Amino acid sequence: MNTISPTLLAVLLFSLRIPVEMFGGQASTIMPVPSTLKKFMPKLFEEKLREAKNGKVDLVMIGDSITHSWSKYPDCFRGSNLLNLGFPGDRTQNVLWRIENGALDGISPKLVTLMIGTNNMHDTKKAYPADKPEDIVSGIKTIVTAVRTRLPNSKMVIFSVFPRKPGPENDRVTAVNAMLPKLADGKYLSHLNLTHLLSNESGQLNKTLYNKDLLHLNAQGYFVWAKALKPVLEKHGLKVNLNVLPSQN
Repeated sequence: MNTISPTLLAVLLFSLRIPVEMFGGQASTIMPVPSTLKKFMPKLFEEKLREAKNGKVDLVMIGDSITHSWSKYPDCFRGSNLLNLGFPGDRTQNVLWRIENGALDGISPKLVTLMIGTNNMHDTKKAYPADKPEDIVSGIKTIVTAVRTRLPNSKMVIFSVFPRKPGPENDRVTAVNAMLPKLADGKYLSHLNLTHLLSNESGQLNKTLYNKDLLHLNAQGYFVWAKALKPVLEKHGLKVNLNVLPSQN
């Protein structure tokens, strides 16, 4: 008897807007589904598949629009053979779909970084509800397993989700970040929390490092991130050029 693949079933459930929790009690965050953003799908995904196939890859950065925006500063990682797998709007389930559909095939990077989850924390919208922090972490764990399965010789760094403006969404960020350090194993997988670098002396969001939406970093925010990345990359023989970004005043 023919059976439906888990990926196809997830797509069907998503398309029909049926709560995934109704199927087998599994959280939607671990069910691979493609992005619905027509602006970036499938064009950007196909572009990244070609990029991975046609060039050497030593560094992979997985994430959403916050990671994608490194594309504004291509010289920052020149010499590190970066494959930027940050896709605007992505949630954990979208990252899983990309991995299942070849995003990491045929490459063997020295280092993989991951920061994902902020789009899972948005307040409930018409398209999908906000996810529970524990379900978001489950999604991140599933991504880690998927990466490790395909790239067993690569080291991996998980970033804590960057802070947002005060409110219930940032409360979810804080809850998720409290659980992420437990994922590190001290060998293959490490964890890096940059929250203090993006906060002021009072522990509040440093607005000078963010765009007006207080979600996405500005150029100075990317400088702070790049500076924190520098020793991590150098440990793996990779480079980051801080001179292409404005330093924090």
